[in-house]
Amino acid sequence: MLGFRNRKLFYRKAIERALSWLVSHQHADGGFGAVETMSATMVTPAALLYCGRPAEAARAISWQRKAYVREDGYFDPPEIRANRASSLAEQPYAPSWMIYSAHTNLAFDMSLRAVPHLLTMQDPVTGGMFGRAEESASGCGIINTAVTAVASQAALITGYLEESRRMADHLTDRVIACNREWDKVFFPVWDSERGLCTHSGVPPTGNMPSRIDRAATNQHHHLTGALVAVLSDMHAATRKTKYLDAARQVFEFAAGAPPNTLESTLAHKLAWGSVWLYRETGDPRCLEVACRICDHLIDGQLEDGAFVHWALIRSAEQWPYSSRVNLTSQFALWLQRVEMAL
Repeated sequence: MLGFRNRKLFYRKAIERALSWLVSHQHADGGFGAVETMSATMVTPAALLYCGRPAEAARAISWQRKAYVREDGYFDPPEIRANRASSLAEQPYAPSWMIYSAHTNLAFDMSLRAVPHLLTMQDPVTGGMFGRAEESASGCGIINTAVTAVASQAALITGYLEESRRMADHLTDRVIACNREWDKVFFPVWDSERGLCTHSGVPPTGNMPSRIDRAATNQHHHLTGALVAVLSDMHAATRKTKYLDAARQVFEFAAGAPPNTLESTLAHKLAWGSVWLYRETGDPRCLEVACRICDHLIDGQLEDGAFVHWALIRSAEQWPYSSRVNLTSQFALWLQRVEMAL
């Protein structure tokens, strides 16, 4: 097993390979060619910035501004115009990442103008975020845990602390507090009328499964990672222990699973969440989990530097270009977060 010092160098080389692939596909206008969705590049400017390519990040932001920003300041994703079912179920998800990525690049004209539009999808009762526009309009339906986690990050980084806190409170006081079988399963779906959905037949969305089984392989631990990350950040912002306690609860659920359960590209955001919890607690187990996940991600990195979702495919050719841009950007960013802590 690599020591932390050797891992730092190992991770940096993997990050550089990923960046080289991304930059090689960046066009003169700052864009990335024939990407089919706004989601494809929602994290790319943040990844380029934090991984050491600020000029390329600025060019990407400039292209996004022209390609996706509406006159009223919100976003016009082609996947929504095309009525893509997975995107319609999580409408605020990509905009939340766009806000986060733009704000880290100081593109305040993009980030700050977009937040009020994003917050129209926040449920006034629970504080969580609806995924579907029609359910938000009616005030009744699924409060999407994945959307809530990422939107809380977007609200927090742009200074909407109260709105972000209410989202985090929904995650801690409802979703996490109402789960009772942490030794077996985590149910992330919350219905505004029925509460926590533990019955079979609950439809998952792209970033929110209906359940995560602790002992099973290829589980959607990207969601547990996002929860740990945002709750760690909320603790950093407020110093309230309930957020740290909730982050630990979710971390222990994932970290206490059989080792091979985290050897999946579906666990990628848990590297980010674990290292953010390490930042708050200094617990070396958090860093060890983050490194285990990163090691697995790098084992699957393609020779050209790109990343694909091996948990979902058998051949790299099955993973399309737009998704390759998205995943390579995300994995590079999580690797950078962990490298920074080593």
